[in-house]
Amino acid sequence: MELRQLRYFAAVARHGTFTRAADELHVTQSALSQQVKRLEEQLGVELLLRAPGGVTVTSAGADLLARADAILAEAARARADMDAHAGLLRGVVRIAADAAASLAMPAALASFHRAHGGIRIGLRQTTAAEAGGLVRSGAVDLAVASLPAAAVPDGVRADALADEPLHAIAAPGDPLATAGELHVWALRERPFVLAEPGSALRELVAAACEEAGFGPVPLFELGDPAAIRQLVHAGLGVSLVPASWLAAPGAAVAVARLAPPVPRHRALLLAPAAGGAPAAELLRGHLRAALAASEDG
Repeated sequence: MELRQLRYFAAVARHGTFTRAADELHVTQSALSQQVKRLEEQLGVELLLRAPGGVTVTSAGADLLARADAILAEAARARADMDAHAGLLRGVVRIAADAAASLAMPAALASFHRAHGGIRIGLRQTTAAEAGGLVRSGAVDLAVASLPAAAVPDGVRADALADEPLHAIAAPGDPLATAGELHVWALRERPFVLAEPGSALRELVAAACEEAGFGPVPLFELGDPAAIRQLVHAGLGVSLVPASWLAAPGAAVAVARLAPPVPRHRALLLAPAAGGAPAAELLRGHLRAALAASEDG
């Protein structure tokens, strides 16, 4: 049994389909299927029941899956020990970020690269809902995502990053932006462009609207900050977004500060609870310092 096969099996079991698991692992579906089949042949048991709509884990598969995280975590610790002998200034760190977190990543990664040019970084984009699973499965070493703390899976540690206020945005010229501090209640009859389901930002906006006495009506739901600005710019709805989203270039929108109490958004830096390779731990410390400063926007 190879660690690669175990990681592949765990990804398929977690996602319930070979297609999504292959996307996560950046391998072809046929290669993934072959490796899982080979693992079953080596063990002499059926781990997954295949069906057109997806896969179901067998009793043997459930037993193996329960052990997989511990096995993969121990392998990561062994790799970390060997990397420590080799020194910190080489290696590869794989990191995932959701679309919102991606705005802050280039500057942080550039400063890290200037200090540690021998460490290669593999950056991929994911959704907030998938970020924790990628870290837990070992598909990536770190992740930065707008993930609710309650959604962090077992075996993953989370560090809170930037704490920043939300602002209301509307189409250019919208009178909402000329009224001084805006109460969330003033948006009750407007359609919303909301962040993707499962994200901390989506939950924060829903909670702010509920506190004001109404539920937001989602006309659009998506995770890309630039796309949200474009939809708002076109007059298709209003949105509540972190202040940092407005510092990046993008479609013109009217901006209004919210009246107290102002909701504040916080992203999470995710890493294996058991620790990672020295290069990954070095990058984790750098990202905590680069992205954890509170912003008042």
